[in-house]
Amino acid sequence: MTAFAAIELDDSSESPVTFNPSSIDSAGVAKLFTTGGLDDRKGISLSVRLPKTNGAVARVTAKVTIPVTDGGANPVKVGECIGTTEFVLPKRASDTQRADILALMASFLADASVLAAVNSYESIY
Repeated sequence: MTAFAAIELDDSSESPVTFNPSSIDSAGVAKLFTTGGLDDRKGISLSVRLPKTNGAVARVTAKVTIPVTDGGANPVKVGECIGTTEFVLPKRASDTQRADILALMASFLADASVLAAVNSYESIY
């Protein structure tokens, strides 16, 4: 089990962004945020849902949120960029299969096709 501690991630300019622990809700979702006001702080969350009785899969959900503000002196949130990745992992999946799905997803998110889709709204043609 991973400790509930600060997590440092790199943004698009490879500058470190520190997310500090905030809460773990009753559903087990760990939430971490950058410093700042409620309208301009970035957030990440992670949840692990184990298989229910007679269930066949576990689910791991990772989420990143970045507020879109009005740009004023006192920023007001007008929207939010959200990235969510969910892994559905059958109980019978091997360590290698779980490692492969993680590696392939990380590689896919860094692929030119995904970058063009997010950065320029370009679809694959």
